Amino acid sequence: MATQDATGAGRSTPGGFWPKGWWRVIDARIGIMPLPIFVLLIALVAELVEVNEVKPDGPTMIVVLVLGGFACAEVGKRTPILRSIGAGAILATFVPSALTYYHLIPAPIEKAIIEFTRSTNFLYLFIATIIVGSIFAMDRDVLIRGFPKIFVPLALGSVVAAVVGTVVGTALGLGAYTRSSTSWCRSWPAAWARAPFRSRLVTPR
Repeated sequence: MATQDATGAGRSTPGGFWPKGWWRVIDARIGIMPLPIFVLLIALVAELVEVNEVKPDGPTMIVVLVLGGFACAEVGKRTPILRSIGAGAILATFVPSALTYYHLIPAPIEKAIIEFTRSTNFLYLFIATIIVGSIFAMDRDVLIRGFPKIFVPLALGSVVAAVVGTVVGTALGLGAYTRSSTSWCRSWPAAWARAPFRSRLVTPR
């Protein structure tokens, strides 16, 4: 194909797939990741699974989690109705759990993810990212106007929850402090047995 410039001379223009067709492929994205990179990473992860070399290290797990998260977010973004209520975050939370429950995730990936989350406390970062990201996604004016209305109930609710939890723990004989939820689960039967009001609630046979 040729076009005419101001002098009337013919000037050839690139046609076919390269390079504009390739640019269009690059512009197609899954989340924030270009489609070719997404496909390439899937192929690399599949090869690691095939040779059983999926390691619970940072780079590998970040790639696996990014692929799953962006895929779920993309599906949620294109799902009618549900996309208006945060389907991306919902799918990213519950779809991996369902896949694990039905054993649809390859065993090497599942094992590596479990070891990675346990050794790095990655869930803390994940939860904090969701909360902070949700706040940053809100309109600035709405956030400023609504902050006092949100902060006061949250602060009061936190105080009330701490007081109620402490009172209930003390009433069950656990005291105001406990090392962890695991130690609490192990100690609550003994605490219940020596609770001061147990004799009033349990009728002897």
